[in-house]
Amino acid sequence: MATFPDTTPRPTGHQTETPPSILPRQFFSVILIILLYTTASPFTPISWALGSDTLHLSGTYFLDRIFSGLVLFSAFYFQWRIASLRASVPVTLPLGGSTTAVRNGRLETVRSSSADLFLYKTGDYWHFALAEAGVLLLGEFAGSENLRRVVVCAVVAGVWLIGWAATPRSVKDWMWEQARAYLFVLVLDELRVAGRGLFGGYYHGPGGGRRRGRF
Repeated sequence: MATFPDTTPRPTGHQTETPPSILPRQFFSVILIILLYTTASPFTPISWALGSDTLHLSGTYFLDRIFSGLVLFSAFYFQWRIASLRASVPVTLPLGGSTTAVRNGRLETVRSSSADLFLYKTGDYWHFALAEAGVLLLGEFAGSENLRRVVVCAVVAGVWLIGWAATPRSVKDWMWEQARAYLFVLVLDELRVAGRGLFGGYYHGPGGGRRRGRF
């Protein structure tokens, strides 16, 4: 079972905020979620990165169907999580190192190596949020598809970076379990669709089986 380091923010006396101060941020995070979904759709980053618009690589769309929705909707949760912070949190970048630890009577592998990037302070929320809203509006209305894709990928990456650090380990473990179940069901569905295309997408005639034409 994969586990993640505990980066749960631990507030101190001068960092803690009262609940009413969080409500405006949470309300604005919902606006950001709507704006991100509007600008990101359709969200197919793997196809964008591999240039499938010109190469017509069907495999990239298969990967996007499996992973892209999970990445985007996790970003929506992180938007809310960031807005709900009551304390500063260090933002780190995992480097792939690991160690073993005993938790709940079980020996588990835990990631231990990471690079410190910066300290995210709750007082900086509005700077980040307004900047995010501005670039998303630019990506949506500038009329450039390439700009839209760059903006969306940058925003999703930034939200993941801060949101991952702001999320307690217990929630990460729960999300990982749900993601595995989601991916299992989705892959089974893709196999069903692929099998249906295999047996229904060919016809037999002179010269053997031929692939059905695409439109």
